[in-house]
Amino acid sequence: MDPLTPLASDGLDLISRAQAGDSEAFDILCREHGGRLLRQAIGLCGDASVAEDLVQETLLAAWRSISRYNGCCRFFTWLCSILIHRHQNLLRKRWPRPFSFLCGDEIDSMNNFLARTPDPGPTPGMQTEGAEQAALVLRSLEKLPPKLREVVYLRFYAEESLEGIAAVLGCPVGTVKSRLFHGLERLRQMKSLLK
Repeated sequence: MDPLTPLASDGLDLISRAQAGDSEAFDILCREHGGRLLRQAIGLCGDASVAEDLVQETLLAAWRSISRYNGCCRFFTWLCSILIHRHQNLLRKRWPRPFSFLCGDEIDSMNNFLARTPDPGPTPGMQTEGAEQAALVLRSLEKLPPKLREVVYLRFYAEESLEGIAAVLGCPVGTVKSRLFHGLERLRQMKSLLK
């Protein structure tokens, strides 16, 4: 058997090998999760080149701290939590620059990216409406306090369970539920103000 072939379908063997210092096993994990992580980063940043840099920083940080991954959540969720923290650091460096700082070219670029995202089902009109709604959600998400934003992001963008989010953030499930409730409530209030 090839030594790089994962022994377990869930990647636990690869993770164990990576934690033991096997860089090839970590490389396989990066290839398995890299595309999805890049899509998450593009969703956060709205800029493909910035997102690529963010993913590289995330994977480098993950390699440096792989020994701290304890299996309490999915590996991808753990990577997403690192991605979120790296993105927050990036935003702090740019502070104070709200999402509305985007100029017309950058908004067009983000809308072009969203328009190129393949989706065979919806009509072009539905795609445009969906792209506008996605951009609105991202702008609204940026306005949430970081603790609420990361819970909403992990729940709906990374599709993690409440228990997994609690494990990643190191807080009780009740706290996650409370942050999720308050985050969604604030997003609803923002939506009603825009109508």
